Amino acid sequence: MPAARGRIARRAGAVLLAVVTAWGTASCSVIPTGGKSVVSVDDERKGDQLGDPYARVIAMRPKAGWSPEEVVTGFRAAMASLDDPGFGIAREYLAADFAAKWNPGSGVTVYRQGAYERFAPLRNGDRQAQVTLKGTKVATIDPDGRYRPGGGPLNEPFTLSMQASGEWRISSAPDGLLLSEADVARGYLPVDLYFLDARRKALVADQVRVPIDPGANFAKTTVERLLRGPSSSLKDAVRTAFTGVRLLDVTTENNRVVVDLDDRVPADLIDPMSAQLAATLSALTKGGLGFEVKVNGESYHPDAPLRIDAQKQASFDSWLAPGTVEPFYLSGGGLRLLGKENTGQPVPGRAGQKQQGDHPPAISGEAERQVAELSQERTDISVAPIAAGGEWRIWVTGHSLAPPAWDRYHTLWVVDRPNDHTSIVSRYESGGKRHHRVQAPDLETVFVKSLKVARDGVHVAVIVKDGLGEQVQVGTVIGEKDRTRITNLQTVVHSEAGRKIEDIAWNDGTTLYVLTGTSELLEASVAAEPVSLGTGSRIKSITALDGRLLAGAENEQGERQVFYWTSTKWEPLVKHENGSTDFLENGPSFPVFPLD
Repeated sequence: MPAARGRIARRAGAVLLAVVTAWGTASCSVIPTGGKSVVSVDDERKGDQLGDPYARVIAMRPKAGWSPEEVVTGFRAAMASLDDPGFGIAREYLAADFAAKWNPGSGVTVYRQGAYERFAPLRNGDRQAQVTLKGTKVATIDPDGRYRPGGGPLNEPFTLSMQASGEWRISSAPDGLLLSEADVARGYLPVDLYFLDARRKALVADQVRVPIDPGANFAKTTVERLLRGPSSSLKDAVRTAFTGVRLLDVTTENNRVVVDLDDRVPADLIDPMSAQLAATLSALTKGGLGFEVKVNGESYHPDAPLRIDAQKQASFDSWLAPGTVEPFYLSGGGLRLLGKENTGQPVPGRAGQKQQGDHPPAISGEAERQVAELSQERTDISVAPIAAGGEWRIWVTGHSLAPPAWDRYHTLWVVDRPNDHTSIVSRYESGGKRHHRVQAPDLETVFVKSLKVARDGVHVAVIVKDGLGEQVQVGTVIGEKDRTRITNLQTVVHSEAGRKIEDIAWNDGTTLYVLTGTSELLEASVAAEPVSLGTGSRIKSITALDGRLLAGAENEQGERQVFYWTSTKWEPLVKHENGSTDFLENGPSFPVFPLD
């Protein structure tokens, strides 16, 4: 085994990828010349502002006399080549029968720290060999681009057979592509595709990985993927304005990104289409370029071009760029709105007066705001308008209720837990007079500590507790009223048995903040492993909106305070009118932004 590894290392230059930096439209050709040498040749096509530089790779064809390990290494390298989209070179490493069966489009396994293990040394006359790639699996990428983080041991066997030519070829291997983290970083573009909610009033992000096409700029590759529709995680939950149209090209003209389609969309979908394009392309164009849509190279309208503002998505969906939205918090049991110089004022109506509950309030998102609060006994939820004369009224009664949450459609989400292993999810509307049971079979047999709907109205996050401990899961809301269901739940944070997850807060439709029982703050999403941002002292709750992150905390003396996150540490936020930041037991607590 050590000798085989040494032989591979000495000859790796003849097997591994040729790599060179390139742009969104290929700026150079790469000619492998053998060994480790690579010659770069200028190409007529140059990089443009629709593509960032990337590492362009070209795979080697198999060479005579390669060992089984070297053949597998060459095959793995060929799988990562962007310049061979049909994987013709990769198939040259395969025996004829297997080459006809191998399906590279069935998905991607992403791994790190790969190493080979052979079951037995080769002897003269052996016609078959087996090589196993061992390492750590870190994620999978579905055929539709959905990236699913997930660790575990990697144990992928490759069977090789000796061909009539006297060369080893792979006769059995895992289906799909097997790529290292570096391969994925080189060859896949992480993008947020934006679709429409069921009412075509909101934008919903779909986080996917798109294979880079060396023959196209990144913007064209991204719009082509947008027109194919959402990934499986959002299937049936979103809509698109692009039904029945194809993309011809994406170029730049007069400092605009020009999207050329083969047909027009219905008139009532022009505004949603424009928002989808602007939201999807804003990250690639750095938000500075406007957009124009053409049809078959001509103006969209016979009498005028269809031009789209660079920030069209913000005017279409105000929650994508909410601007100045001040947080609320509790003080002495009454609801306060944070005002000038970080001092709070009681809100009008009964909600601004002292209440019996001591749980996080929930603030609705509409102009005529309402607040929902859970009683101290967790047996009922009351709602009050935040307006002069607003009175509390009980909307919900139950056995053991979780804190309530609003969505953008003015409905209140409620979870009742009749026992420690059962949860019932419902939506309440029309002043609590009507409610609908939500179909959520994956949640009905666990204890749901908290449920929060993202401001896009489609993504939902829950803290669940079962025999394996506490987990944070993110899923999808599909349907309305009595047809509502929660599907596609995926664990994004898992805490070991006995350890708690204290709170969750949506920053936007893709990013979720998680507070653990040890006051550690995590940033999580369905498309990446959670990242630790740091810890705080006795943090009890969190809330977030558009990059602003607040927390409610309590020190050992029982003093309460609201903090804001500076990206490195927590700092006190709320002040008394006299400037003091010291609070007694009834000080500020449970900060909350609307729809959190």
